[in-house]
Amino acid sequence: MSKIRLIFREIPDYLKDKSTIITQVMFVSIFALVFINIYSPFNATTSVEIGRIQFFFYSSTLILFGMLVIVISKMIFYLLIDRIRFTYLIFGLWHLTEVVLLAVVYLLVDLVLLKSEMELVERFTSLLFITLLVLAIPYSLSWLYLSLKDQRSKLEHLVENTSLVFKEKKMITFRDETEKLRFSIKSVDILYVESTDNYVTVYTIENGKIRKIMLRNTMKRLEKELEGTLIQRCHRSFMVNFENIKLVKLISTNLYIYLDSPEEIRIPVSRTYAEHVHEFLNRVSL
Repeated sequence: MSKIRLIFREIPDYLKDKSTIITQVMFVSIFALVFINIYSPFNATTSVEIGRIQFFFYSSTLILFGMLVIVISKMIFYLLIDRIRFTYLIFGLWHLTEVVLLAVVYLLVDLVLLKSEMELVERFTSLLFITLLVLAIPYSLSWLYLSLKDQRSKLEHLVENTSLVFKEKKMITFRDETEKLRFSIKSVDILYVESTDNYVTVYTIENGKIRKIMLRNTMKRLEKELEGTLIQRCHRSFMVNFENIKLVKLISTNLYIYLDSPEEIRIPVSRTYAEHVHEFLNRVSL
């Protein structure tokens, strides 16, 4: 049951990072070029004899067209990151689709350059298998490396922040998407942050009244900027100041955070962030 639930969990942030995507494309390109020229899988599956230089040109052309497909795929993936909740299931299906599309492109290029006499279905099947190898190995290695790197980073962060100490008068600075400083507020005066498209709204308390300040920035970027503070993500659209939490309550199957404010403010906690909220509350209460 736990394994089934895992595929519906959202993928970690390190798989959505722009630098990670660029590095993966470069790694896959280099690996594919080396793998195809050493292993020569396309020579093995065609009845047309070609020289080494011709084969290098042929394989390089295949890689060029193949990487074009992957680059387009990654660009679409990056554009949809903040709009779609990418679970492990969707992430896996996305990459399987990449394999199929890449095999189709390889088949078209192969038919034009080599004019193979093999059966179309047989040729496509062999190309599909080769494509799976070309992508599966570098992707698996990169995911393993990133996972280990992320676990190490989390462990170091946990050790450094086992006992969090925050000063009541600590100032929190907020920057816009161009990293220009817009305003600074005392940590204790911040209630929560809500995202709306490319804007975030910071809700503060001033002289017993709730005040709203809009800022052009994304929740994802703001979350990174506020690392090491008591303002933490609890939902796709919300961040709350743990300094002002009055109550955490389970209603039916949904978890809510009640803030200590003049008006009743109830912030939802999504299942994705429920574990993080629980762990952070335990750390703060140490």
